[in-house]
Amino acid sequence: MSFVQVEELYKSYSSDHEKENYVLKNISFQIEENEFVCVLGHSGCGKSTLLNLLAGFIKPDKGRIYINHDLVKKPSVQQGVVFQDNGLFPWYNVLDNVAFGPKVAKKKNANEIAMGLIKMVGLEGYEKKYPSSLSGGMAQRVGIARALATNPELLLMDEPLGALDAMTREKMRREILKIWEQSKKTVVFITHSIAEAVYLSDRVIVLKNGHVCLDQKIDMERPRSISSEPFQNYVKTFENILFDSTEWIAE
Repeated sequence: MSFVQVEELYKSYSSDHEKENYVLKNISFQIEENEFVCVLGHSGCGKSTLLNLLAGFIKPDKGRIYINHDLVKKPSVQQGVVFQDNGLFPWYNVLDNVAFGPKVAKKKNANEIAMGLIKMVGLEGYEKKYPSSLSGGMAQRVGIARALATNPELLLMDEPLGALDAMTREKMRREILKIWEQSKKTVVFITHSIAEAVYLSDRVIVLKNGHVCLDQKIDMERPRSISSEPFQNYVKTFENILFDSTEWIAE
């Protein structure tokens, strides 16, 4: 069994399941340990629903999810989550935000764990700063450090760069890859940006009309040049799928 195993997943928010008004329909895929996978699709295609299922925040109507052989039934420290709005506690400084999880778990070295992660995300010297004094990119790095502080096996990122300006977003893509390489975590990264998916991931899973319509390995060395021919070929492949007006239906 792969590190993450998603089997025949269905999810609806309708109480009338007879109509089969599913947001996600028969979703199946696998993710290997330490792999960086982007889930790509238009707004409303079910990307965030899939992440919430992986995190255990909601339950599927049908199907199963396994993480490291364990059936996902509820939220767990096994799954760390980074949200688009960073979700930091405004009344805590950077150190206390990152140390929060280890302290809840009664780790005696919670501050030491937090300081190591603050250094890893490049925010050494900002330990006593509060979220209101941080830039958007800095706040997201704190959010990533906090998600890593409980040492999760799977890091789930729900469009974490969506609220950032273009220059900060580009810088943060490089930072996220650096953090991933250092932490050696398995990552599922939700995005609606085709270029972002190609730049970041080992594989791209494309969602359309509630189905997985493509599971594509990105066979490029890192760092990747967005102007290179292979990069642009991947972009065109995903554009052709996502902007094709023909309704895609799984066989």
